[in-house]
Amino acid sequence: MSTDEHKVWVLDDGVREQTLERLGDARRVADGLSCKVGVLLVGRKRCESARLFEHGADQVLEAVSDAAGPATRAATAVRYLRPLKPRLVLAAGTPDGREWAARLAVHAGWTLCSPSLLAEVIRGELTVSVLDASGRYCRKVVVATKETAVLTLKPGVAEAITPIPERTGDVDRREPSVADETVSVEASIPPDPRTVDIRYADRLVAGGRGLGDAAGFTALRRLADPLHAGIAASRAAVDLDWIERERQVGQTGRTVTPELYVACGISGASHHLAGMSGAHHIIAINNDPAAPIFRVAHLGLVADLYAVLEALDERISG
Repeated sequence: MSTDEHKVWVLDDGVREQTLERLGDARRVADGLSCKVGVLLVGRKRCESARLFEHGADQVLEAVSDAAGPATRAATAVRYLRPLKPRLVLAAGTPDGREWAARLAVHAGWTLCSPSLLAEVIRGELTVSVLDASGRYCRKVVVATKETAVLTLKPGVAEAITPIPERTGDVDRREPSVADETVSVEASIPPDPRTVDIRYADRLVAGGRGLGDAAGFTALRRLADPLHAGIAASRAAVDLDWIERERQVGQTGRTVTPELYVACGISGASHHLAGMSGAHHIIAINNDPAAPIFRVAHLGLVADLYAVLEALDERISG
């Protein structure tokens, strides 16, 4: 492979710290493949290219437009990158970056690896570590010589290299492509909280052994429905056959990070806390003041569970 070829590219709409992080990973991969690194910037204003060269770029291709939306960015990337047949393209793991990467991969016919943790060269082969949707499992993908992989990396995952101030490169300014598609939102259909996978629920009401029996989940449903929340459970409730295993939260179940997590009658064993402690707002109701769940709760109620549920039902329905 000629060292004159730019086979690793970084995408962004500006220059920020996460751009330099991905550029660091791109530089390391390019060194392993004996190729060069390019940066494609498609944004609404010109950027300072010197920082990019200091952090490992060999070329900066810049396209500036007042209408540099998702479709324009994708069309521009396809127009300028597809003829170059890159091995690897690194995009941001932000919502905008993931959309850009997905559009590019679809229109160019390339492989999308999103979200990813790492790209590296192992015994001469380009290998990518890709996370599954839950973020718990990782698989390694070997990118064939004639294939292109488009990766997204969340901020903080990649690592910038130590800048070399004397490094320079080429700046190429191009015209952005006119968007070849228009996307409009006709309607937004929210998921049904009763059936949605608990990993993707915004709100969850969870029950444990403290419910007393399977009928306790009927009481939880009366709280969950007006909150537009899904139902979840601890391992103890699942092992007692009070609810299906797909609703289990914990180390041996599913990891959840909802905006609201209401733990009802759950003591908070370590394997359960491992699966839900990332929730943004945790409310715990338990009659045992020493229950471990209170260590992670933002609001804890030491009270009779059914008395609290009855009071909440009256307040919500009233």
